[in-house]
Amino acid sequence: MIRLLVLLGIASALVAEPARAEWAAGAQTEVPLDGDGATWRVRATLDGNVSGLFLLDTGASLCVLAPTLARRLGLASDGQVQLQTANGIVTAPVVRLRTVDVGGNRARDVMAVVHPAVPAPLDGVIGLSFLDHFTYAVDPRRHVLRLR
Repeated sequence: MIRLLVLLGIASALVAEPARAEWAAGAQTEVPLDGDGATWRVRATLDGNVSGLFLLDTGASLCVLAPTLARRLGLASDGQVQLQTANGIVTAPVVRLRTVDVGGNRARDVMAVVHPAVPAPLDGVIGLSFLDHFTYAVDPRRHVLRLR
């Protein structure tokens, strides 16, 4: 899991597009988080049909998907990227998610990497490639993620 927490330098290597976000009917500006204050988990729906449990990591440049989840979504790689992790540099496939939805807060065209270091029961990591579509804050006292 430590490998996933230190994804650095990816965003600068990728061409950024303008953030595209939308709020579905009933979207929550405060999304409940599960965790102990050191780590936070959140439920998300990818591409409108596959839901899972994700680590929320405001230090991860990109979202990360477990290979099993990427296969369930039928995602094709958009190429490879090198990631700087706590255990050194690794190469991982890059994919683009049509949508990522957290509490009704939906971002489109979210870049992610597929990496086997995602530990069960997690399906992946929600990182900055989703969060930067919004203004966001984590309220550790109330155990909520605020998205605007």
